[in-house]
Amino acid sequence: MRARPLFLWLVTSVFVLGQAQACFARDDFQSWNTVEISKRLGQKWEVFFLPEIRIRDDASRLFYHEYRQGVRWKPSKHLQVGLNYLFVRNESSGKPLEEHTGELDITPKATVGPLDCSVRARVALRTVQGSAGEQEWEFRLMPKVAYPSQLAGRTIIPFAADDLFYNSTRDAWNQNRLFLGVSVPWGKSLGAEVSTDVYYMLQSQLGARRDWNSNHVLGTKLTVRF
Repeated sequence: MRARPLFLWLVTSVFVLGQAQACFARDDFQSWNTVEISKRLGQKWEVFFLPEIRIRDDASRLFYHEYRQGVRWKPSKHLQVGLNYLFVRNESSGKPLEEHTGELDITPKATVGPLDCSVRARVALRTVQGSAGEQEWEFRLMPKVAYPSQLAGRTIIPFAADDLFYNSTRDAWNQNRLFLGVSVPWGKSLGAEVSTDVYYMLQSQLGARRDWNSNHVLGTKLTVRF
């Protein structure tokens, strides 16, 4: 790994984690854990299943689980299009709420020098039980930068991303998720490509009174691709 990018990534990590530690006294610490299982259908198509659980109250209580499944089309290395269905059961308000959502993802990609860059644009039609109007449109934009590197003979991929949410019912940018993490490909096992991600995320949400609150999230993702 080149010394300067590694140094900058480590400095950024220390700063972000230091800010998180300073905020833990007043904000919640959560754990989000995901598994993605996907199957290639030829060179341009794949189907996937992606369940996730979330634990809150300083990572002591399960309050949320979701199941996203869909199909992806990759016409070239510079573009990916996805069509997804998402089911959610959310108990964050004390009363369990269910959500059914259809999503369209469009993700252009490019390589800029040593960096892999992408911008995922997502349009979602959400049907949320108990919400005003029941249905609402949501728009998300997530730029991501990754730096494939070598460390001790193994490939590691530090990355940073920022997921912005716009809610049509509230007519506002109502959530932001800032990620800093690393992905490690483990190669093939039993005919599947396996990789793991570990990340820190700062989740900022706009409250009903137009005030912002934050959650600090330690997340993991296991990816198995056949």
